[in-house]
Amino acid sequence: MFKKTLSTLAVLSAMSLTVACSDDDDYTYTSARTSTQTDTEVEAITTDTVKANYVAMAYAAYSDSLTTAQALQEAVDAFIAAPTEDNLTAAKAAYKVARAPYQESEIMRWDSNITVGKDLTTDGGVASVDEWEGQVNAWPLDENHIVSIIEGSAQIDTALLLDQNGANDNEANVTTGVHAIEFMLWGEDTHGTDAGAGERAAVEFDVNNCADALCDRRAQYLKVATDLLVDDLVLMQAEWSADAVTTEGTLAYNFTESELALDYILGSIHAMATDELAGARMNSGLTLGDPEEEHDCFSDLSHVAIYHNFQGVKNAFYGNYGEIDGPGIGDLIREADETTYSDIDEALTSIETHMAQILAFGEDETNPVKFDQIIGQASTDAERQVAEAAVAELIGLDAKLKAATEVLSLNPIDTTGGGDGD
Repeated sequence: MFKKTLSTLAVLSAMSLTVACSDDDDYTYTSARTSTQTDTEVEAITTDTVKANYVAMAYAAYSDSLTTAQALQEAVDAFIAAPTEDNLTAAKAAYKVARAPYQESEIMRWDSNITVGKDLTTDGGVASVDEWEGQVNAWPLDENHIVSIIEGSAQIDTALLLDQNGANDNEANVTTGVHAIEFMLWGEDTHGTDAGAGERAAVEFDVNNCADALCDRRAQYLKVATDLLVDDLVLMQAEWSADAVTTEGTLAYNFTESELALDYILGSIHAMATDELAGARMNSGLTLGDPEEEHDCFSDLSHVAIYHNFQGVKNAFYGNYGEIDGPGIGDLIREADETTYSDIDEALTSIETHMAQILAFGEDETNPVKFDQIIGQASTDAERQVAEAAVAELIGLDAKLKAATEVLSLNPIDTTGGGDGD
């Protein structure tokens, strides 16, 4: 029965995060998720309990993101200290694990429209999820901008990376966040839609065997970008903590106090499912046949990102993340109209099947098919058909989610405030 208080819910969710450092393709990330609890298992499903549970999930997701980013930080430090291929592989593996919980946290970023409560210059912390997101996860990324910084003479520190992020009013001039780290670890992917990710060599960071006198600067860049990512996640975790719920001006406080919280939970589900996944993150590449549309293009990890972005959609609907279990906005929808709930539940279940297949294609140990390869496939290929089916069903969620807004008497879904991140 749901009797958890916010203080007990807002605890780092238990997960199994396993990395085999001998192979950067080895990957395990498990987090318990079930559909919405039955009426006999849930007490007092109200707007307030749904809000409190959502805040707890946000705290848990950002806590997991921070923990895995800290593990990445340790692996990067070890690699910089001893730039061997084995240590580079270990850093890549740590990056891969870190992407999973972060991708699930992205469902919270559209709440920025109602949680702006701080002035970064005077209050510290984050002014909004959306502004913070652009520093942590922005895409597209023009790797030539990073290369020009490394080839320059300015001291590579946090101030430089922040100053150059979005330089010259070009949103592709991304210098911070996960994709900058991804580029530093893998390098450019020159394989197009053929098999193969970036092939950066460990020796490019080895100051004792450097071919171009830039190894030290590459190491500095990787170190600064990784440390900044950890610092940013520390700030975001604090914004959703149990203490933050009672602290005016924090994201958790403003979300909890907002009369529009349910509107934004449902709006964020719509934004991630029908705008981002069905559009920019999947269908753009499939329609254009262009691997440059693949967001995790340096590492070929888009199959991981796509899968966990969809888990975020399910988390927000069902109210589940890791060991946190209920109540979610789906419970409120079901209480209001069983048919509307069933329509969404059945759609999410079917999409999950396709998303799990896409993940399995990319993780196949004998013949992996990454998302950039799917982008280049013919329409008759089995992997592409699965991806296209997922897109079609994600688009189909639009009408079902809009029906849910009417059932709950919420405001019409508006996702125009969506983030500038990946």
